[in-house]
Amino acid sequence: MPDTLSSDIKSDVQSRYRQYLSHHSDAAEANDALKQAKASRLWLVGVVVGLFSFQSEFFLGAAFALLGVYFYQIITAQVHKAQAEDAMEELGRWFSGKGLMFQDTTAFFRDDDQLENPLNLEDDGLYQ
Repeated sequence: MPDTLSSDIKSDVQSRYRQYLSHHSDAAEANDALKQAKASRLWLVGVVVGLFSFQSEFFLGAAFALLGVYFYQIITAQVHKAQAEDAMEELGRWFSGKGLMFQDTTAFFRDDDQLENPLNLEDDGLYQ
């Protein structure tokens, strides 16, 4: 198992690691937004308003608007989450090509099966 990385790729590894951390935090935020959007009871208000729509076109429009906002929130949160996860996956493949892998945001050499030796990719001693 190698214990160092090439100094030729130091700046590239460090910049991509910062990108990975950024995308990881974006994915966590998007996941929280998705949970919040799904937990919203806006759809319930839309259904209740829909019950009053038999008497008025205004209530019918309001019901559709509330349901539209509910589904819009879910769809946009899902799209943001998917984009962040795709970017993380792409960076993960790049790191895999360099012999590294991630467990959450912690980097390890791919040969480290037990995940015993976490790497600090910002440490200059890791590169030779």
